[in-house]
Amino acid sequence: MKIQLVLVMILSTLLLTNCVKESSAVDKQAIMSDYVVKYGTSFGMCVGPCRKEMSLQNDEISFTVFYTEGRGATGGTPKTFKEVMDVTSRNSILKNIDYESFKKLNEIVGCPDCADGGAEWVEITKGDTKHKVTFELGKAPKEIESLVTVLREKKVYFEEKYLK
Repeated sequence: MKIQLVLVMILSTLLLTNCVKESSAVDKQAIMSDYVVKYGTSFGMCVGPCRKEMSLQNDEISFTVFYTEGRGATGGTPKTFKEVMDVTSRNSILKNIDYESFKKLNEIVGCPDCADGGAEWVEITKGDTKHKVTFELGKAPKEIESLVTVLREKKVYFEEKYLK
């Protein structure tokens, strides 16, 4: 009788633990649907693919490249590439979003694109609120440094896959 009781307890524990894990995965997916994350880079005095933007929503990533002919004149049709975001990427982005800290950042940090040094920006929409932070290329504010690192890696992935 004791063996049967122990077996029932072990099986119950395993089943309950598995249910929690599944619920957690569903919760993470629901959380990602709460956010729209956009990221981009730009150079003001540039010819060629001077502006690149990514948009991450639910499980889709779109990467758009805008071309300029100099002095801000756009040329050619922007090119957009779309992919389904894998679970690892989505979870990596989610764990690096601290929306409350992000909202507290100034909209402009440093001197983005001064002396044509380039600019980076992150925009996060959650529900009805949206906040965008623009900063000097390569100088992410410490509050979003880890998020920007993940977004940069995704941008490099798209550049290497579609632009070379």
